[in-house]
Amino acid sequence: MRPNTAKQLLKEGKPAIGTWMNFASIGAAEVMAHTGWDWIVVDTEHGAIDLETLAAMFIAIGTTNTIPMCRVPWNDPKEIKRALDAGSYGIVVPMVNSPEEAKAAVEAAKYPPAGIRSAGGGRWRYWAGADYTQFANDEIMVVVQIEHIDAVRRVREILSVPGVDACFIGPNDLAWSMGLQFAKGTEKASHEEAIQEVLRGAKEVGVPAGIHARSKEEVVERIAQGFQYIACLNEGHFMFDGAEQAVKFIRGRAGI
Repeated sequence: MRPNTAKQLLKEGKPAIGTWMNFASIGAAEVMAHTGWDWIVVDTEHGAIDLETLAAMFIAIGTTNTIPMCRVPWNDPKEIKRALDAGSYGIVVPMVNSPEEAKAAVEAAKYPPAGIRSAGGGRWRYWAGADYTQFANDEIMVVVQIEHIDAVRRVREILSVPGVDACFIGPNDLAWSMGLQFAKGTEKASHEEAIQEVLRGAKEVGVPAGIHARSKEEVVERIAQGFQYIACLNEGHFMFDGAEQAVKFIRGRAGI
């Protein structure tokens, strides 16, 4: 089976950097994968991406060394199974607030006896290898999202569930759950303290912590803090920022 190099980086205590994709675009997936990320998560929770397009995006990403992953819409065995059968090498599960929910996510991602994943067909055999079912339980990555203050309070319990490979903080939803969606000043400090509490808990349990960063500079800062599974923006931000900078440069230099 093709090794999960992103998961291996985490096991070695190294950072694994990636980005998010929200657009249903096979071409964009190919471009983003060729830039050199360790992993790319295709977001089917908030992105308008159907299963056929998801599989095609995984094929495009799979032409590189970048590991294809999927944020599933919810902690649902059906959604997890379909994403993995389409070729995802890992799942990111939203809004995991208890160890019971973490256990359900792990079981949905693993074949028996470790889990309940159905051993049906899938396109994985053409990319991952004919021995996929023999090694998938070891190579597939399960990432649970800590994005509610209730999850922060139980982070050590959640991350102690066997089979959870990493956690991933959703800063925006975490802020909303704390009533801080428009936070500033001391309220921002309480949000950052919640983030740091997740990191402390993850270090104590020995599970890599991750977070979605709002800039390349923040990625570097979070690596220095000890975060390992870190997302930098998404393809929409990269496209918009690059195009906006070009337009501003042209208009400024040409005086138009």
